[in-house]
Amino acid sequence: MIKTLRIVGEIAVVTATADFHPLRQIKQLTKELVRLGFEGVVLFDLLAVNGLTSNRFASMKFGKNGFDRTSFAVESDVSLSLQDEQDLIAKSDPTFLLGSVLSSSELKKFAH
Repeated sequence: MIKTLRIVGEIAVVTATADFHPLRQIKQLTKELVRLGFEGVVLFDLLAVNGLTSNRFASMKFGKNGFDRTSFAVESDVSLSLQDEQDLIAKSDPTFLLGSVLSSSELKKFAH
């Protein structure tokens, strides 16, 4: 099962799944980040809901007052190591991939 929230250095990485779209669960996510005492950039990996598109990754700043929605941005320059790590996590969970919006041909290409 995919862990939907993890802290990587100074970034919180939130991974969407077939039944968890983080941008639709902002209140729940805010509570969890406050509980963790996190402040910084939250990177959303939306592979499961957006597929292998240019808007797979997005970010938003998070501070003491919650998310700064004006800081929302589609991220096209995610570090390769972080992207590779996210890819590896996704590839290691066949259920995650089958529940995603990826087509059969995209699944084959992504899995190799």
